[in-house]
Amino acid sequence: MSQEQFIDEPVTTQARFLPDGRVRPTAFVWRGQTRYVTGLGRRWTEEEQGTHWQCFLAQTASGDTVELRWNMDSQQWRLRRAWWRSVMT
Repeated sequence: MSQEQFIDEPVTTQARFLPDGRVRPTAFVWRGQTRYVTGLGRRWTEEEQGTHWQCFLAQTASGDTVELRWNMDSQQWRLRRAWWRSVMT
């Protein structure tokens, strides 16, 4: 079983912006490695210190689960938390 790791670092993210206004992250780069999103689970919004974040629970191609967050105003993406299946360095 994987253990939650709090990360909260900026990431470069590729995403699809759908005609109905939804956003779908498809890949992100964290610490020089591209990780592809193969599935999305829960989505929610949060407000933190006056900033609104759209949050995504995503599954990667390697089977890891991550929480990606997107700030619509600043266009900033962050990797908030991760549950790695393998040891990460």
